Amino acid sequence: MSDAGASPPEFIIIGAAKAGSTALFRAVARHPGVFACREKEPRFFAFAGGRPVFQGPRDERALARIVTEEAAYRRLFLGARAGLLRGEASTVYLYSDKAARVAHQYAPKARLIAMLRQPVERGYSQWLHQHHNGAETLADFADAWDAEPDRLRAGWAYLWAYRGRGFYGRQLDQWLEHYPREQLLVLFYDDWIAQPQDTLARVWRHLGLEPLPNATIRRENVTSRQPRWRWLQDMMIYDNALRRSAQRTLPLAWRDAVTDLAQRFNLTRVAPPLDPVIRRRLTVEFYDDLKRVEDLTQRDLDAWRR
Repeated sequence: MSDAGASPPEFIIIGAAKAGSTALFRAVARHPGVFACREKEPRFFAFAGGRPVFQGPRDERALARIVTEEAAYRRLFLGARAGLLRGEASTVYLYSDKAARVAHQYAPKARLIAMLRQPVERGYSQWLHQHHNGAETLADFADAWDAEPDRLRAGWAYLWAYRGRGFYGRQLDQWLEHYPREQLLVLFYDDWIAQPQDTLARVWRHLGLEPLPNATIRRENVTSRQPRWRWLQDMMIYDNALRRSAQRTLPLAWRDAVTDLAQRFNLTRVAPPLDPVIRRRLTVEFYDDLKRVEDLTQRDLDAWRR
């Protein structure tokens, strides 16, 4: 690990999924003092040493780019100039039962960032994401929520854990078993949406970076709209030679422009909002866990319970 370009990351965005983590990572990556991992979601710390065989619809295609070998992971940071802060983002890390332990072996001094969203809303957004990608066949969110245990027992990937990925208290505790509390910054999706620049300023302070005034912040991975042409959507989200080439050769601003153009023409119908009755009923499952989040963050989450 002596080569600076191949050193482990100095910051890791660990999740949660569908809580603004991609937009946050892209915003941080635009800072001139940052070297962003070439592969968003390498997921190395969750799957180091070998990947499982996933059995769910489109799982293998969606998760084709998982990095399991140390040498391949280190190569993602080659080319980082001295003095740049290296970082990555993989939202499975918060949910994984091994990521914290493995991450600490490789990057014990890394600054960690978690962004949390009301857990049922997060699950609903993930369900929409699976529909958006042509994988989810259950047309009712509550049915898909109830189907989760059987699906996971059958070997379906963590992408189908609409409920399980929302127990943030126990998940954060796994990370705090290995990292001191001061290395973990916990953010909230509500603040990110309402006050993105203020939220980003907290990130700059946590990472020890000079603030970037009027930083560019974009919405990413929006799944409330459905694609008109499935083949084009697949080209944009799944691993393929054209996508890999663009990631290697095009500046982030150019890739943003291409993504905007494709989405403008391809994404159409807006999905209905989450039924508030279902939201309240399912949120009851998280009451004890939310209390743990409140204790860790000193944040009143009563609005999440309503």
